[in-house]
Amino acid sequence: MISPVIIKGNNLGIRLIISPEATFESILRDLEDKLHETKHYYKNIKPISLSFDGKKLTKEEKLRIIDMLNDKGINVKVNKAKPKLEKYEMINSPIDKDGLFIIGTIKNGQSIEAAKSIIIVGDIEQGASVISKGNIIVIGYIYGEAYVANTIGIESFIYSLDATGNLSRRN
Repeated sequence: MISPVIIKGNNLGIRLIISPEATFESILRDLEDKLHETKHYYKNIKPISLSFDGKKLTKEEKLRIIDMLNDKGINVKVNKAKPKLEKYEMINSPIDKDGLFIIGTIKNGQSIEAAKSIIIVGDIEQGASVISKGNIIVIGYIYGEAYVANTIGIESFIYSLDATGNLSRRN
């Protein structure tokens, strides 16, 4: 029978290679048996990193494995990753008094409005719209709609690498 867990260790930490067919309970049992035999290799050393390969495990399953390793005296370093910012976080606030700088494509169905200029490093997809009382600068392509307000005394412009969408001034 093929072992549900293979433990590979190096100077970077421990890598667990888990058989995709294995049940979680068989993984825990096999890991417990292997740790009983090899725990002296990793015991009481500085925190080590742990990686999982093979079977996709849930966050809860990974935490149970980490807890087991810690209970056996293997100090596992847990990376507390900073929460990722939503890629389109700025897009979710439709009005911005200071202008916007957006990295990412404006997707179909999204609409952006700003009281001042908008700079987009990405495209404006068909079905998306961008409206500005200042300038619109797109470092990408405009397939959707881009409108600048025709404010008295202010000449606004729209710039992009290429545009096949609807570009216009509004009164």
